[in-house]
Amino acid sequence: MRKGRNRRSAKGSNGSYWISYSDMMAGMLFTFALILFAAIYQLIDLQQKKTIELETKEAQLSTQQSLLIDQEAELKDKEELLATTTLMLREQQEELEENRTALTSAQQSLSLQQSKIQEQAALLAAQQKRIDKLVGLRSEIIESLRDELRGAGLDAVVDRNTGAIGFSGSVLFDTGRNELKDSGKLLLNRFIPIYLRTLMSGEYQEYIGEIIIEGHTDTSGSYLSNLKLSQERALTVATYCLGGEMTGITLAEKQLLQDIMTVNGRSYSDPVYNADHTVNMEASRRVVFKFRMKDAEMIDQMSTILEGQGY
Repeated sequence: MRKGRNRRSAKGSNGSYWISYSDMMAGMLFTFALILFAAIYQLIDLQQKKTIELETKEAQLSTQQSLLIDQEAELKDKEELLATTTLMLREQQEELEENRTALTSAQQSLSLQQSKIQEQAALLAAQQKRIDKLVGLRSEIIESLRDELRGAGLDAVVDRNTGAIGFSGSVLFDTGRNELKDSGKLLLNRFIPIYLRTLMSGEYQEYIGEIIIEGHTDTSGSYLSNLKLSQERALTVATYCLGGEMTGITLAEKQLLQDIMTVNGRSYSDPVYNADHTVNMEASRRVVFKFRMKDAEMIDQMSTILEGQGY
């Protein structure tokens, strides 16, 4: 009886043991599963974090790459701008060098022109001085002629500006004629010695370039007939002055007069007018004596130029 009870006890002990072992294994398996699950969860979580971190870094890298590309593009633009600016500066420098060369050339040209202007100014000043002397000398000659003729009792009008002296044609010639009257010869015998010796005096002779005898007529008749008459009358006066009937001057003086005397006929191209602007026929018929100083045309032109320039 005890033996049976012991067998059951032993059998019951073995069953409890296996149940306990099974429970323990199940608990260990559950614990392992929890650990494994936790490990897997942690691994997945870590992988997700790494993935997120990697994506963040990739995004940052992409952003940095985009920024780098932009910076490279900006740098390229700046390099191109620098190259363009450098080229422009080089061109401007070349242009500056050209301008500097042109300026130097212009300065040299200006300096040369200034030197020429100074030379011309000096020449003009010298010419002005000479002109002033000659103009003053002409006025002095005119006054000398006036004084000498007045002192000799000759009623002759001397133009204060030109020195021209005119004699009425009625004293020298009959109307329409070219033969010298006795009254004309007497007048020339008195006038020519005074006129010639005044102009040919030592202080004036070297400045006298020409003595001119001009014949003038009134306006009646044609121009050509009056031109012929005016020329014939002027030539008659010149011929008498150089001929043997002329008294009061020497052969040497006649030769000197011949060397510088010219004869012109003016027809009625320069008539004398009355106050009412009508032609004074009597006064227009005349013979005029003029003298021209050497370089007279130059003196007149230079006087005009210098007056225009304010000298």
